[in-house]
This record gives sequence, structure tokens and C-alpha cells, in this order.
Amino acid sequence: MENKVVVIGGGASGLAAAIAAAENGAVVTIIEHKDRVGKKILMTGNGKCNLTNMKAVHNKYYSSDAISLKQIYNTLVRFDAIQTRDFFQRLGLYTKEKKDGGVYPVSEQASIVLDVLRSACDRLGVTIRTNCDVISIKLRKKGGMVCVTQHEHITQEPLKKKKLSAKNSEHLYSGKEEQIFYDKLILATGGKAASVSGSDGSGYLLAKHLGHSIIEPLPALVQLKCKEPFFKALSGVRAQGKIRLLIDGVETAVEEGELQLTDYGISGIPVFQISRLASRALYDGKYCEASLDFISYIWGEDKKNNYLEALKRNAMKHFGDKTVEEFLSGLVHKKIIGVVCKQKGIASGMTVNEAGTERLWNCIKMLADFRVQIIAPNSFENAQVCCGGVPLMEVDKNFASRKSQGVYIVGELLDCDGICGGYNLQWAWATGIIAGTDAAQRDSIMIENRIKENETY
Repeated sequence: MENKVVVIGGGASGLAAAIAAAENGAVVTIIEHKDRVGKKILMTGNGKCNLTNMKAVHNKYYSSDAISLKQIYNTLVRFDAIQTRDFFQRLGLYTKEKKDGGVYPVSEQASIVLDVLRSACDRLGVTIRTNCDVISIKLRKKGGMVCVTQHEHITQEPLKKKKLSAKNSEHLYSGKEEQIFYDKLILATGGKAASVSGSDGSGYLLAKHLGHSIIEPLPALVQLKCKEPFFKALSGVRAQGKIRLLIDGVETAVEEGELQLTDYGISGIPVFQISRLASRALYDGKYCEASLDFISYIWGEDKKNNYLEALKRNAMKHFGDKTVEEFLSGLVHKKIIGVVCKQKGIASGMTVNEAGTERLWNCIKMLADFRVQIIAPNSFENAQVCCGGVPLMEVDKNFASRKSQGVYIVGELLDCDGICGGYNLQWAWATGIIAGTDAAQRDSIMIENRIKENETY
């Protein structure tokens, strides 16, 4: 008898799960509500697709508790970055490693990653149903069925001498409800980040319907909005520096790299790395600040105070007749200097001697500790991933649901998110392949063993 596996969601984890299940003998159907699978894959790594990372994975992931983190790291030992590269090489894709450990296709084209995944699905006989909405999931004694409707967009011809708005230029056609039966079901819908790619949060509703709880999903790997009005004057500035996240006054994280200033707040890879912590803290009602150090490139941490003092002495001794803005212009972007001087009451054209030692010292200190209040993460549309989701305690080591037999949950739908650098895709490949392989097994003894394991976990 055929073992029918249905995968809801055609992103990275869904495609990996489908391929693994098909390779192990299952008859697989992918249900995708967008017009094509793998849209988010095309967006990763600035279009180059950072597949994984060869660096150590510890301290690269977040979850809601220590037990869940242990499960994450155990998973990434069972299916690591080397196995991910082997998996893609077996599909015909060769990869290369960069200095930061990031692994990319040799061609540095995300499209080729999607091509080899789709080609593998085609070769293995995986059925891909796009433009297909899941209406409901109904459980049976063995397996269940997914109720879906097929839809498509039909573009209307514009009327003469009358412009159609974007809203009425096309309409959605929905077909009759259809039932797709399965032996095993894999939820791989993604979270809520970048809904244009298909991750619209609908997977959380399906998981709740199947008995799962949901830790509130929040934007992660995202820009942060700040309270201060002067950011409009700083828009477009990029600066090498360091960022410290303070939650209720306690330093929680430190990152270094290129900081980007926008009209609403802060961005750049270092900001993305701390954004998860800020999102969760703000959701919990805590006070969040960022300390930006724009001159950290000058010194090592142990020599910071010595260098600051030296800057002050040199200014008063050798540059007294220069304006404060002229003296500081060799350190940071002029827009930053303008804001700092204004905050410290130094008028344009004021010389170092006129400003005096104390006010000049305050400017230098502010460049090393530029405090801003974080008030919100940017929207899900701008986020690369979500934090939160289905608790890992509600799935077993193979990502089989502890709430609904025959159901698996993988990828971003789970309460796991990693930092930038290929770690989130590694989680997608690992969970998808482990779950897909396990779902393809039909032996009743294995099913009974899993049930016993769930009862004693």
C-alpha cells in the first residue's frame, strides 16, 4: 500500500521534507497557496542564498526555554551543515564556503537552489499543487484529510477611458472544495515574516486547530524603530560601530559591524542580530535602549578610556581654533556630528576653545555612547524570520506532533529562530529532512514505539 504524505507549505522546510519523504518511498503532495513554491528562498542572502553556515551552531539560536534550545542543538547535530552540503551536492548543486562560514551556491544565485529542489521533486514524482488554499484539516483514526480549494488570478481587461485600481484589476477565482487524503501530514507553512513570499501566519491557525499552543510570533532579524526625532536628519548614514542592547538598564547583547541609520531608527546586520531580544522585551513591556558606539574602531575595549582622553587632550592642545564640527569630522559621518553637537548645545561654527573642555568631552563621550530608545520592531513585512511559534515541547525529536498523531511540524512554524548567516535555512533543511524521512516510515511497530516515547518524554 502507498504511504501518502501531504506537505502544507512549499518553502525551504517543505521542499526538503517532500524530497526526503519521496526518497524514502512515500507518495508526496505539496500544497502551496502562492503561485509557485520557494519564493522566500529567492529572497535569502540578498539573492545569493546563504544555505547554511560551517561555524559552530551554539549561541546562534533562540527559543523560549533551555530544554527547547537543547532540542534545537541536538537536531543540528543529527543533521548538520556538512550533511546539508552533501544533500545539495547529491541534488547536483555544488557549494562554496566564505570566510564567515557562510555557504553559498558556487554561482551565488538563489534561483539555482530552487531549481535543483524543484527538479528533485519532479524526478521523485512529488505532486505540487500551487494556488491551493487549505480550508480545514480533518483527523481520522489513521491519517486524515486536507480540505482545499484551488484558485487562480484572472486579470481583467482595462475599460476604455477608465483606469482600474490595483484592487479591482484582478479577482480571485476559487474552485470547489476538494479533499486530499493522507497517512502523514507535515506542516511547513513558515511564520509571518515576509508574507509576500507566502508566510502569512495561516500555519499558526492550522497548528492551533490540531491542538497546539502558540507562543506569540514577533518580528526577528528586523530593523528597530526609535523614539528620537533626530533620526530624520541621520537617514542614509552607514557607520562601522558597536551596538549594545540594554533591557530595563541591563546590558543584554553586544554586536559589531556596519550600522545603518534610517529616518525611523536603526538597521544593519548588528541590529538584526539583537532585534529578536528587543522584540520580545518590548512585547513583555520592558524598556529598551540601544547604545551606539561610532568610534569603537579606534581602540580595543581595554584601551577605550585612554583613547577618549587622548582625543580630548589633542583637541584642546592642537585644534583650539578649529570648529568642533571640523575637529570631529575625521571621526564619523558629518550628519552624526551635526546631531551630537546640537544635542550638546554646540552651535555651528563654534570653535573647540569656545566650546570648552567639558562640552567637547560630552560630544566625544556621546559618539562612544549614543543612546536611543527602541520603541518597536519594524513590521513582519520587513522581517526575515519570526520568533515564537509552536513550542518545541509539543513535538518529538523527529518533529512528530504530540497533540495529533500522524502530523509533523517543521521550520519557522516552530519556536526557533537563528541569527543572520544561514542558520535559519539550516534549521529549515534539518527539520524538513528529519521529519520527511520519519513520515515516510509506515511500520506499525515504529508508530507504536513513538507513541510510547511520547508518553514518557
